[in-house]
Amino acid sequence: MGLIDYWHIARRRWVIIVAVVFLCLGASAGYLSTLPTTYVASSSMYVSMATGTSVNDSYQGGLAAQQRVRSYLDLATSATVAKRVIDDLGLKMSVGEVQGKIKAFSPPATTNIILTVQSSTAEGARDLANSVTAQFRRLVDELETIERDAAPAARITVVDRAELPAGPSGPQSKRILALGLLAGLALGCAGAFVRDRTDRTLRTSNNLEAILPVPILGIIDAGRPGAPGETRRLRTRLLREGEAGSILLTSLSPRSESEVAVALAKSFADMGSKVVLIDADTSGHGSSRAVANTGVGLAAVLQGAAPVHEALTAWPDTGVTVLALGEPDDTTPDLLASDRFAAIVAKLTTDYDHVVVQAAPIAHAADAIAVAPLCDQTIAVVLLGETTAPQLRGALATFGDNKLTGAVAYSKPGNRLQRLTGRLRR
Repeated sequence: MGLIDYWHIARRRWVIIVAVVFLCLGASAGYLSTLPTTYVASSSMYVSMATGTSVNDSYQGGLAAQQRVRSYLDLATSATVAKRVIDDLGLKMSVGEVQGKIKAFSPPATTNIILTVQSSTAEGARDLANSVTAQFRRLVDELETIERDAAPAARITVVDRAELPAGPSGPQSKRILALGLLAGLALGCAGAFVRDRTDRTLRTSNNLEAILPVPILGIIDAGRPGAPGETRRLRTRLLREGEAGSILLTSLSPRSESEVAVALAKSFADMGSKVVLIDADTSGHGSSRAVANTGVGLAAVLQGAAPVHEALTAWPDTGVTVLALGEPDDTTPDLLASDRFAAIVAKLTTDYDHVVVQAAPIAHAADAIAVAPLCDQTIAVVLLGETTAPQLRGALATFGDNKLTGAVAYSKPGNRLQRLTGRLRR
């Protein structure tokens, strides 16, 4: 895979990436809220030895001081110093807790000791650091004094006393949030890649062509400037296929796409032909929504409550006549498979040049299986970006031996999130 392929995956799965990034940022913020605010104060000391005045004595004293520094680092964090600090400041902490707040180190090849202390307040860090320094110096003086009233062999001089910290040293909010962002991007991209590799959604006409046993007669992208032209090409191909007096459109996707049937009926009418559009979609998402509901429709005609001509409605400015579904009941699907509906289609085929019938999706009802033999051609509509390969194969298996003339690859404008939002609103 190249960079372009990864870019396409990111565009298709940006919702996953954004969701994981926000999730990781939220986790980072939650982790930050559990961390206490800490302040760090430090003091520096210099270790010297009592030596003679010669250059050699000074050199030997410096080496001895460097050797002692290694031991002094352990003394600074010892339990003895911690206990004395507790007594000095009257702290209500254990020796171990105080030891955990003290750190001491020495830069290489020096006799300097830098002591750092952390606390929950700036004043507490400063006072604790100065107390540790004082108790540490006192302990060293005691250990280095061999005889009473004699000067200690080593001396620790305070170079810089601990000052009030200018601000907290932790937690490092920016760093933790940046790590959360990077982790979110990494996990989000990984999740998007895995989701894309395992996704069986049909997104292109090439994906659709690999599964369908019939040719794709039209690729209609609704809302795009080329959609009317593609509908004309579909009309032309249907006319070339042979008889186009009656055409059934049904969906191999889970949901009906009545826009294709409406567009095809209008396209036939634009040729000057007499066209009737029959809404036989019992799923409730048929083309009847395009015209005003007169109250009398196909369901009433099938029940014998009204003649066909009373149920026909002219669609102004289109040249299309519509036979709306009306008010279907539990018997409507059975009546679509009866001789009554066959007679209705035969009559309208005689009265009109083209009869466009829209039936419910194959996955929703068996209506299309019963209606297909009544029509000259049967067109399957597949919604790209929403239909999966298993769903398409299942619909084809359900349709069985009924002959399909071809298929229409249909896609809607907007990204997946916009389509989902629109569906929820409906």
